[in-house]
Amino acid sequence: MVKIEDVVVPSKGTAKYFGITCLQISINKLSEATPTFYWSIASEDIVEEVARVGSTLLDGNLSMTTEEYSTWAADDSYIIDWALAKLGFTEIN
Repeated sequence: MVKIEDVVVPSKGTAKYFGITCLQISINKLSEATPTFYWSIASEDIVEEVARVGSTLLDGNLSMTTEEYSTWAADDSYIIDWALAKLGFTEIN
């Protein structure tokens, strides 16, 4: 999970973490592959004065276009940056 600027989810809480997982990449000789991802944002729990990822407050799926997929190289941080930009979330370094 990546730490993000606070995202207030009405009636659920404040999200502080973002995660993303690749669900599938359909491989087919006749068409170009486009991956689908599952993303989520989660709250933060403080346990014994240590911050930890809490409950999922919001989630969904994202799919890349063939153009976006073609720029994904060996560095998976591209996916995180791409998804954060698509969803309007900001990473905290």
